[in-house]
Amino acid sequence: MKWGVQPREIAWYEKALRHKSVIGSGKYEHLDCNERLELLGDAVLDTVITEFLFKRYPSSNEGSLTKLRSRIVNRGTLGDVGKASKLHKVIEARIGNEDSMDKIVGNALEAWLGAIYIDRGFKVAKKSIEGYLIPKYLDIDMIVKQSYDFKSKLIEWAQREKKKINFNTSNNTDDDQCFSCAVVVNEVLLATAKEKSKKKAEQKASELACEQLML
Repeated sequence: MKWGVQPREIAWYEKALRHKSVIGSGKYEHLDCNERLELLGDAVLDTVITEFLFKRYPSSNEGSLTKLRSRIVNRGTLGDVGKASKLHKVIEARIGNEDSMDKIVGNALEAWLGAIYIDRGFKVAKKSIEGYLIPKYLDIDMIVKQSYDFKSKLIEWAQREKKKINFNTSNNTDDDQCFSCAVVVNEVLLATAKEKSKKKAEQKASELACEQLML
């Protein structure tokens, strides 16, 4: 697992794959784990992904780019990328349930990028992310589609959290924005919106509801 990089100091990469859960075994101290590299890799990944999205979507505003970036660099996505690249098979950790595995693998992925940066510099780390990580493991177009399909996002959240959700949409022909939608979760009104079509009204109300729920 080199990600298009020829390592110089292999110790950085070994540390990137060492989770803090192994501390206390008598073999390692706290500074031997990957937390510091994770912090560095997080910053590198944020910078490269932000520039990538900035260039790819020149008409998107700051808010849209920020939301899209958060979908790409969140723990779930990074955990999926780490597992797809078999990172979880080489991590030195005491992994418990599936949720903890996702977090550990995502953190290790960021630490790995931090190791590339500290070992070979930003230019090489950027090339690895753009030339290897993004084309091989990130379907940007799919993430963009999911990012803006707020209704689907809301439904997925409700299913995951076992919440009852309703989209109460009505039509008022006397109004220019004739469709209105109210998003109700567990009998609680979360958001309302009015638009010229049913689909747009539901999407707008869903977007407002997602903001309320900080999704």
